[in-house]
Amino acid sequence: MALEAIYGDDLAVFGKKRGLHYFEIYIHYDLNDGAEVCAKLSSANENPKDGRCCDGIEGHGDEPNGFSYTCYFEYLPPLVLTCLLPLSYPSKDPPYFTVTVKWMDGPNVSQLCEMLDTIWAELPGQEVVYQWVEWLRNSSWSYLWFDGKITLGPDIPMNNGDNRAISRSLSLETVIPSMLSYSSKKRYQAFLEDLHMCMICLNQSKGSNFIRLPCQHLFCVKCLGTLCRMHVKEGSVFQLVCPDTKCIASIPPYVLKRLLTEDEFERWDRLTLEKALDSMSDVVYCPRCVIGCLEDEDNNAQCPKCSFFFCSFCKEPCHPRRQCLTPEEKLQRRQASGRMSEREMAQEILNIKALYKDVRLCPKCRMAISKTEGCNKMACGNCGQFFCFRCGKAIRGYDHFR
Repeated sequence: MALEAIYGDDLAVFGKKRGLHYFEIYIHYDLNDGAEVCAKLSSANENPKDGRCCDGIEGHGDEPNGFSYTCYFEYLPPLVLTCLLPLSYPSKDPPYFTVTVKWMDGPNVSQLCEMLDTIWAELPGQEVVYQWVEWLRNSSWSYLWFDGKITLGPDIPMNNGDNRAISRSLSLETVIPSMLSYSSKKRYQAFLEDLHMCMICLNQSKGSNFIRLPCQHLFCVKCLGTLCRMHVKEGSVFQLVCPDTKCIASIPPYVLKRLLTEDEFERWDRLTLEKALDSMSDVVYCPRCVIGCLEDEDNNAQCPKCSFFFCSFCKEPCHPRRQCLTPEEKLQRRQASGRMSEREMAQEILNIKALYKDVRLCPKCRMAISKTEGCNKMACGNCGQFFCFRCGKAIRGYDHFR
């Protein structure tokens, strides 16, 4: 059939039925600017009048007889033209046909069938299947909805007795989500086939080689995978965010699971938990078995594993109503017990003083950070927070230093 060369995969040939040619053609609307669908619900099915029904849907509660909402689609499910060619076609009789549009109201589908009859009446004795398909694809939209806005009624409509018109048989509450799902799948298929540019390596490739993050920025699998593996290896898991310079959206776990090996993903999961606990002000670690413990209001904690009850400040056994020992006092006790010489004690004191001098705590995650060179604008290697090394305040930019 010549139609196979024209419509390709959109044509399904079923062979012969009682010696007659029998086939279906899937007809897709060309929606360059998308489609607006107004769905009207009866008052019995009225949704809450908060103006929002679900993502991508705008609701209107001011309809006189119920509730309506407007949906925007990039793709609509196809119209299906099923034809059975009689032996007397095209010289005498037109094809037997049905028009199936599972999301359209019955009266609208009946109008399409009537127009196909009209086209045959204007072109008697000619092969009209091609003209039918082209009219359905290019003109039926404006024929049914001259303003370009599709309106679907609140009730499941009848097809006015035209058995050739197969229309919506389900409620809008079922049909609209199905249409949204179809549009989403087609949009994803188009994304996979289109060419995109990675903003890291600036190479172009098909969408099947890209990952689109929830923030809608996209990067090639190779570049994003390299970035994620680097942060997991270095332990900077809080910096696993969108690489776009103006975006700080986190890279979700399902994307990381695709990009990382099983061992790398387990390391990411463990580091994320550890760093989350480190950033919690009421979580401290047992000095004996390094297990996270909850600190009470008296700054004491008990390890759930070894039951060691300790002071969260000095990590020594709990000492109610007594001050924590200073580093110097601890060293003096060690010297008195014979475990440290005078020279070792002096060196340890110098080390402690140098440590306190060159280390600051990140104002966000409380990670200890030292400065070896450069200005006082510091960036935490754990969470990425910028802060002033001199005063310890969180900052953005350089205005703080003016």
